[in-house]
Amino acid sequence: MLVQGGTERQRVEAALAFHEASPLRGTPFLVLDCLRGESRLSRALQSWLICESDPATVDPLRESDGGTLFLDEITSLTPSTQRLLVMLARRLDGGPAHDRRAAGPARLAAGSSEDVSEAVQRNRFSSALLDSLDKIRVELGRAGRRGAA
Repeated sequence: MLVQGGTERQRVEAALAFHEASPLRGTPFLVLDCLRGESRLSRALQSWLICESDPATVDPLRESDGGTLFLDEITSLTPSTQRLLVMLARRLDGGPAHDRRAAGPARLAAGSSEDVSEAVQRNRFSSALLDSLDKIRVELGRAGRRGAA
């Protein structure tokens, strides 16, 4: 799921409404702002990739176990974190829940105040990651525009 435009609050509310209306309701819904939490996400993805996890470390993948991990301002991620996220997204798309490497979300959702397709065209965002996230797109309109839904 990809939610574009609007304010941070509007993006989170849209993703949460989708989560609550899905079979995942009742499971965790975790929001991570990529502008402030990329290092946390990157460390968690690296641990997931090598199948090692420190239970004492706060980990957004474990926190969202079985639920939805909503990554807001996704276009701010570095290319290396984007590559790791593509691996996780492909695992979630292709394998049954019991085939997951470690605790983690059942669904990835993302938000961006900017048009992610434009970020891809400017080589600032991975087209493979956009493809993984862009199964359901919600357009909220640009923040500050009157009459935007």
